[in-house]
Amino acid sequence: MKKVIYLTIAVILAGLTSCMDIDNFDEPDAGVEGRIIDAYTGGNLLSSQGGFSIRIWERTWKEESLDYQSLAIKQDGSYKNAKLFAGTYDMLCYGGAFWPCDTVKNVQLSSKGTTVQDFDVTPYLQIESFQYKLEAGGSTGRQLVLSCRLKAPRINGLPNLYELKSFVNTTPWCGSSSYINVGEYANSRITFGRSWADEMAAQGLPVTSSTSVIYALPAMPVKSGYTYWVRVGAAVNDSHRNYNYSDIVKVDVL
Repeated sequence: MKKVIYLTIAVILAGLTSCMDIDNFDEPDAGVEGRIIDAYTGGNLLSSQGGFSIRIWERTWKEESLDYQSLAIKQDGSYKNAKLFAGTYDMLCYGGAFWPCDTVKNVQLSSKGTTVQDFDVTPYLQIESFQYKLEAGGSTGRQLVLSCRLKAPRINGLPNLYELKSFVNTTPWCGSSSYINVGEYANSRITFGRSWADEMAAQGLPVTSSTSVIYALPAMPVKSGYTYWVRVGAAVNDSHRNYNYSDIVKVDVL
């Protein structure tokens, strides 16, 4: 009987040992990085942290899959990922405030290397003449007013204007993913809900004008002794409602 018990235990232990084999696959060590380039300016298309993404599909195998990974975009309009498997990929810049663009095919990522892949995109809107003004008033005695004008370099086919919004934060991370999301801060916006041509007509401009009037957004309370980072963003009513952004400006309230 003891021999039978010992034999049974040995079989169980052998099975457990086989389940504990060490995974000997190499960890992913291929990298890809690049810029999202504004086709009008040649500079980076500014975003909020993780505001949109690069979709990638591995095409190393013959069987094409619909599954994809997403690489997040940084606030400065760049991206980087150093933990991918070497192979062949298709890549698409997706979900941002720009006209749909083509998929880049057959990008080669090498083991222990970094591939540079930039993307040229055509933004829906541009922010011009962005300014801020500190003035007396509001619940704290000081308030901040942001202003800008909009430009639509390509009017034909442009989705309806959705909104123009202020973004304010107490750190340099500022945008739709990082802002003071309370009260007057969150509600400092201008809602449009109409076409570019209709908005130009409403402002007394020719419907073919590519540049708007200057908009002043609703004032927001700020406190003396604080530092704020501010910007504005404009969105059209596409399926993503993402923003085209101004630069971020640091505001010291004395």
